[in-house]
Amino acid sequence: MYRFLFGLLLFFLFLIIKSPMIRGSRIDASYGAMIMAIGIFFIGVFPQFEMPLILPSYFVDLSLFFIWLYLIGSFMKAALQGVFRKRYLTHPVQSFAVGTWVAATSILCLVLYHQFPYLKSFIFIVALLNTGLWAFYLFLCLKSYRVIFSSKYFERVHGIVFLSTVSTQSLIIVFNTLFHSPFLQGMSRFVIILGLALYGINLCLFTIRCRQLRRTDLADGWKNTNCIVHGAMSISGMAAIVSRAFPGEVLLGMWIWAGLLFLLIEGIELWRLAVRLRLYPLQQAIGRYHVSQWARNFTFGTFFVFTLNMDFTGAPAIFNQLQAAIIQSGVPVLVTLLIIESLLFFKDSLPWQESQQQMKRVILK
Repeated sequence: MYRFLFGLLLFFLFLIIKSPMIRGSRIDASYGAMIMAIGIFFIGVFPQFEMPLILPSYFVDLSLFFIWLYLIGSFMKAALQGVFRKRYLTHPVQSFAVGTWVAATSILCLVLYHQFPYLKSFIFIVALLNTGLWAFYLFLCLKSYRVIFSSKYFERVHGIVFLSTVSTQSLIIVFNTLFHSPFLQGMSRFVIILGLALYGINLCLFTIRCRQLRRTDLADGWKNTNCIVHGAMSISGMAAIVSRAFPGEVLLGMWIWAGLLFLLIEGIELWRLAVRLRLYPLQQAIGRYHVSQWARNFTFGTFFVFTLNMDFTGAPAIFNQLQAAIIQSGVPVLVTLLIIESLLFFKDSLPWQESQQQMKRVILK
């Protein structure tokens, strides 16, 4: 398969990601969501259509890998300087953002394995290191849960807390893609249940926060990351499918739950959009970029892939009809979302003003 357009996209992503670091700007840990969003697009959406393009797929996949390496290096540098600890490891809610790197690394492993299966040993080593990061992250999450509940720090809670579930289930998908064994299946069942337990805690926190949220807070108080509420259940369903650790009835229940939450959360998003369009100019209402917006691309992608891989044999016919409709409409929706997010990203990240100033200096000379 050939992927010229997205190879070009990744080239510009690398160029733009690099530029704020050169200018000394702060890099958000949530940049991992970008890897997650693009990776899930490669895994789930690209195989659904053929494009007679130019660049070979391995170029695109390796570009994603090098972007990941560059960002990892940047965060390690920030960690050595103490910036990372101050911003993420000591904040009870923001610390959950570290989970984007567990999930992003898992998604990258899947992308690389799909393209380079002969690198299985290398990918396995990366997955093991990622498991170590997940263990540290899980400890960090448990510590953050204790702080949030003990201090009743609910007013800052948002969908980012569900990354504890997303990161956990992403590991299950990777290891069950690389290997198949009865022991791994049993272990997967335990870890998926652990991820669902974390989901229950997160849902409790999120519900408390939503009860405190006033209608007047919707325009600015509702976070982009709240879409992870349904995305976390979708990736849990994907983990259950890949591991074959649960029967079809459980999978159907998970899919229904994910679908209902998808309708609820995205319905609120549309309501929020209408409110923002009424309160703010068009540019301020929908034309601003934030790195957390990549979470929407990822969660839409996970629900699409979950639906794509569901087996509704034995279920009422309505489920097969819904599956066909989602698969048919999902590809153009996901492509459109990726294009929109990329345009916002380019608009925000490219040094337009700096370029204009340089051009003026050249002309004046």
